[in-house]
Amino acid sequence: MSRKNSTPTYQPHIGEVVRDLGHRDFSGKPVEAVYMDTLAGLVYLRPEAGGCEWTTKPEHLQALTEPRFVTVQHPSRPRTADVA
Repeated sequence: MSRKNSTPTYQPHIGEVVRDLGHRDFSGKPVEAVYMDTLAGLVYLRPEAGGCEWTTKPEHLQALTEPRFVTVQHPSRPRTADVA
């Protein structure tokens, strides 16, 4: 029986700026964004200057060489189609 060598995915802290290897900027570099939360297996990120969130897979996250944090007053709740 073979055993897979599974490396745990990086788990950032809320407000930590991370690199999203799944999304690239216009020059082809991975986008840096603020980690907001993980929900239902997807990571929610937001631009450091503010703006709309997007999702990525947890395995696409990479820590920055020199950690950087942004104050997040209220971690956002991902938007849903459900309107009460």
